[in-house]
Amino acid sequence: MLDKLPYEVLHLVLRNLATTPELIHYDDEEQNDYHLSNWKTLAQLCKVSRQLRVVAEPLLYRSYAKPDSSSDPEGHYSFRKFLATVLGRPELLQCIRSLYIGAWRHYTRCELQHAAKSKYKACKARVCDVHFPPELHSLYDKHAKASVLGDAWKEALDAGEEAAEIALLMSLTPNLERIEFCMPHLSFGADTAPMYFWPRLLVASADWEPSSHFHRLESVMIHKKSLKPGMRWPQPHEAGFEIDPFLPFIGLPQLKTFYNESDGRGFYRKRPEEYPINEEESHLTELTLGASYINSLELTQILKRCTKLEVFDCHFEQERSFIPDFSWNTVGEALSNSRHTLEEITLNADLMSQMVTEDSTPSEGTCVSIGSLRAFTSLKKLDVLQTTLLGFENMIDHINLVVPALPFEEILPSSLESLTIDWCSLTLVPYLEGMLTTLKEKFPRLREIQLSVIDLNSFNMNHDPWDQHEALMQERKDRVERLKQGFIKAGVEWIGGAPMVASATDHIHET
Repeated sequence: MLDKLPYEVLHLVLRNLATTPELIHYDDEEQNDYHLSNWKTLAQLCKVSRQLRVVAEPLLYRSYAKPDSSSDPEGHYSFRKFLATVLGRPELLQCIRSLYIGAWRHYTRCELQHAAKSKYKACKARVCDVHFPPELHSLYDKHAKASVLGDAWKEALDAGEEAAEIALLMSLTPNLERIEFCMPHLSFGADTAPMYFWPRLLVASADWEPSSHFHRLESVMIHKKSLKPGMRWPQPHEAGFEIDPFLPFIGLPQLKTFYNESDGRGFYRKRPEEYPINEEESHLTELTLGASYINSLELTQILKRCTKLEVFDCHFEQERSFIPDFSWNTVGEALSNSRHTLEEITLNADLMSQMVTEDSTPSEGTCVSIGSLRAFTSLKKLDVLQTTLLGFENMIDHINLVVPALPFEEILPSSLESLTIDWCSLTLVPYLEGMLTTLKEKFPRLREIQLSVIDLNSFNMNHDPWDQHEALMQERKDRVERLKQGFIKAGVEWIGGAPMVASATDHIHET
């Protein structure tokens, strides 16, 4: 019956079966099952009649999800079958709009070297069980010539690396609009970045230019990586994201969203290779960098190229050493090219290392405030640390800044609707009190303030008698409560902001 319907009606019916990128998520079993069920239904309809196949096939290949092969080798063989199919029928490559790349297998340099030298077939098979048969190797090599993948790709292919197949598919799909992938499983004691990493295998040449090839790409999403099954994180600083290989994507002409999911782990051991950063203007509207180590200069370079950002969310790790000419004001200046379009800013990073100079003299340390954001006329939501707004310049205690920051009415834009501040101390209170007095005039759209626990202690109170300490703490708590009630009365929702004080036991112990 279906094949008797007009083409337009048939297309509408079958389009409801076509999966979308939103339905493909490696950690959502229910959505994965729904995607696979629809995918199989479309595949069966292709076999019913030629008319149904003409309509169903482009929808079938529009979105493809490569199974996770890092823990299940069957996922790799399934992907290999798909790749062989589209290479045998190149017109299908034109249909692909969205790719979800499940975690892929890779082997460390040591594993590959050990397998190559081993005289035991079992060892070779265990590590190199994905080596391509000659006919498949020939097929891949034939199509790779069209895109001119480099020598590194040929090495990866010879090593049986799945990354070579992923890179080949990427290089032959000119109509991609969305790439979403999960990082591969990792093992400790080796480079965090795989020896063969598919973004590094896509080499620009006279015959293949990434910016021209990916001219329709709108979104790149990177999901967090995993450890090999059964392994645990021994130390938080031993893993993190290597973001450098993805920097060239940021300059693509149509790219609007770049999302790097946080793994909450921190540093990675960076490879020595240098990845070029495209100098062209970026058209990103949404840039999300999860907890990852990114060089501060790279971050500012990226932000300076962005002129249309609407959402910026960055949780970068603290630097281990002092970096000249880098602080919150550097980030603020780099963001200024998007000052007319930015609606949301989330910044979370510990810049305490900036308090020490190159001479390791903490008393001379400085971390400057982000500065005035008044020119950011579209900014509605701001989520930052207290130090982002106030900085810390020779802070002698939690109450006074030797170099005071600007009052909030000179820092924050009038367009602001939501303000979230973390790592709060008593230093923040007078700034909020000043903000309250100018609320209607300077911040007419403000609807909520969300604060972390406010630390009401200071460095110079440990030698006070306990009764004086207790009275001082109560006075400070009352001050915060008055501030809270003032905002609530003005129609601003106050979330969090509970005062934190030292207990009597803590006070006695410290004194």
